[in-house]
Amino acid sequence: MGTGAAIRRVAVVLFDGFTVLDVYGPVQAFASCRVQQPDGTRQPLFELFSVAQQAGMVKPGEGPPSYAEYSFAEAPAYDLLLIPGGFGTRAAVHNEVFVGHLAGASRRAMVTATVCTGSALLARTGLLDGRPATSNKLAWDWVVQQGPRVKWMRQARWVDGGTVVTSSGVSAGIDMALGLIARLHGRDMALASARNMEYVWHADPDDDPFA
Repeated sequence: MGTGAAIRRVAVVLFDGFTVLDVYGPVQAFASCRVQQPDGTRQPLFELFSVAQQAGMVKPGEGPPSYAEYSFAEAPAYDLLLIPGGFGTRAAVHNEVFVGHLAGASRRAMVTATVCTGSALLARTGLLDGRPATSNKLAWDWVVQQGPRVKWMRQARWVDGGTVVTSSGVSAGIDMALGLIARLHGRDMALASARNMEYVWHADPDDDPFA
């Protein structure tokens, strides 16, 4: 990896009731990607920020509140959009304003990645129609109802559809993020990120013990 590697920006979507690990698992994977510089410093390969319908505190489904740095309208340019899941998706799919913002945000991204029931949110935008996707198996029946034209794949840890990547439940988001890192920066960088987290990467997207 060259010392002049381009830094990619990741916009992380927050909403009331999101699942914490859906966000911070992939965030840690991206944040663990660094390249040694000649002066001994380590350059990050990803810059991350959070976005929501409105900037400010957001209450997740678990744990302490998180802070959305930008509203969708105010967010700076980014390359990747990360959409988590969580029980809050049950209400969010009916929030037409939020779903509209999400559609616009996804169109701005080079790649949109979803974790868990985040694929249900993206399905409601129509942007998954005709595309392969997966989601949390415990919420499977509800998720597929949100996008009847989606090519849902039940047997999948994650599905890389090019400009859209979807993952199964919760911890699968880390495996998906490492898969994206491997695509963008090579397998060695993905393995280095996993080592930095002391995480065993499930690198086969079709190995889904929960299906």
